[in-house]
Amino acid sequence: MFQPTAFFHAGLKIIGVLTIIWGLTHVVTVVYSFYSVLNLSNLMSGSDLMNYRLSLIFQAAYPVLLLALGVYLLKSGAAIIQFASRGLEENYEDKAGELFILFMKLAGLVLIIYSIPKAFQIVANVMFVSSAKLIDTSIQVDFIIHNLVITVIQLLLGVYLLKSGKVFHKLGFANLL
Repeated sequence: MFQPTAFFHAGLKIIGVLTIIWGLTHVVTVVYSFYSVLNLSNLMSGSDLMNYRLSLIFQAAYPVLLLALGVYLLKSGAAIIQFASRGLEENYEDKAGELFILFMKLAGLVLIIYSIPKAFQIVANVMFVSSAKLIDTSIQVDFIIHNLVITVIQLLLGVYLLKSGKVFHKLGFANLL
């Protein structure tokens, strides 16, 4: 019989594969954004164009980060395994509760990974909006406002689930405690 940590380790590897695939799909978005610089260069002043290019370079970092994270999870993920298993010293009488906690930690990691591209896009838009002078940035401001709260909640819940998620365990296994 497999140990719950073996399931967790296998789950990390699956998430690693999915993260690599997701990172590759985001490369297309970044390439398209860089292509837009060629089309917008006539419409922006020198400083706005330079700031837009700087924000695009920042946006190009998240697919690289996703790819690196995916490869790390696929190869070992040792630090995440160590971080996630810190709270597992408690003795749970049933294996279902222990597996639930481990899968909940995997879900937390997925939430964090899912939030990375949006967080980088928000920061890039903030960088551009704060430095643009001559062009209308209302679309970027709308994007920031719409996505900031959602992304922060996803990141916080992801970290909470990866760290412990005890509230959800108590809800799901109240009759066993």
